[in-house]
Amino acid sequence: MKVNPHHTSQNCSNCGQKVPKTLSVRIHSCHKCGTVLDRDENAAINILNKALNEVGIILSACGGVDISQPMKQETSLFEKLPL
Repeated sequence: MKVNPHHTSQNCSNCGQKVPKTLSVRIHSCHKCGTVLDRDENAAINILNKALNEVGIILSACGGVDISQPMKQETSLFEKLPL
């Protein structure tokens, strides 16, 4: 799935607060919630969350999958192969 990476390094992956920074700043440090991590790691988390949101998987605040949301279950390739 393609995800628009626009602002993924600028927005805090923990609280969503916009934290403007130039390309030379390599550490994401949120003044609102105190999250500190590598800029690229912050962007990667935001991209993952955008992709999961697009397919309808919601992450809870504790970092787990919210099982109250319906999820599509797919069969594995091995189940589809004739014996």
